[in-house]
Amino acid sequence: SETLSAERRRLGGLLAQVLDDAAKNALAQLLVRDDTLSQLAALKQDAKNFGWRQMIREREKRALLEPLHRIAKALLPKLGVSQQNLLYFASLANFYTVHDLRNLKADQTQLYLLCYAWLRYRQLSDNLVDAMAYHMKQLEEESSAGAQKSFVAEQVRRQQDTPQVGRLLLIYVDDTVADATPFGDVRQRAYKIMPKDTLQLTGQRMSVKPVSKLSLHWQAVDGLAERNRRHLRPLYVALDFSGTVPDSPWLKALAWAKSVFAKQQRLSQRPLAECPVATLPKRLRPYLLTFDADGKPTGLHA
Repeated sequence: SETLSAERRRLGGLLAQVLDDAAKNALAQLLVRDDTLSQLAALKQDAKNFGWRQMIREREKRALLEPLHRIAKALLPKLGVSQQNLLYFASLANFYTVHDLRNLKADQTQLYLLCYAWLRYRQLSDNLVDAMAYHMKQLEEESSAGAQKSFVAEQVRRQQDTPQVGRLLLIYVDDTVADATPFGDVRQRAYKIMPKDTLQLTGQRMSVKPVSKLSLHWQAVDGLAERNRRHLRPLYVALDFSGTVPDSPWLKALAWAKSVFAKQQRLSQRPLAECPVATLPKRLRPYLLTFDADGKPTGLHA
């Protein structure tokens, strides 16, 4: 109809005004075949799961679209098109084949691809957020389960030791053991109840404060460190975070961590003063920090 034709001409004219050569080339690049698959065809493929390799591809696709998404965010509002129509135009880029898009009018193809880049970037971001939530839940569940398992094992070990320790203590109040009995004889009697090596280990274990559940939890977290580096860290680095709390120390800490990882460094290699103090709660400092012989914090345990 004439109305549709007029709208197409209007949008085509606006695109011609706002799209520079760099933007046009970036959009056209999506339709260029590399071996057997165009970039657009690759972008349309969804991740099968939240596995490491799948998330690498999702991050790569998102990084590819990032410049186009930035262009789309700036240009699409100038077109005066409703969000419903933007979604419709994006669906056309998904509907048409690469061959079809090459044969459409240039401004039509550019409009569809621009809307698709805007939408697909958001979808990929959502996928990464979902993956992050999934791996965070896995981490929490596994670390909690590991800590509980260690706690139960320690309790069982102490319960197993209790009867023997009780028998050892009773030696000291046994009236059949004369006060003049050489201590060596008493010791040999004790070894019959509990072998020397076992007695030493049990004594050492019972002489110190039992490991707390919190400590066991962080031991379990440390045991999952490699998985965190492999799965979670790349997601946190790739995503952009914002918050409603002004000057949030957590956002500052995240920005700092990203800058450290960008330099291919570990957090433990940076001065402790760089880390926002508010993100190091007092009760967690024994697990988050390293200390010198005098008990003075020297850096992050990371």
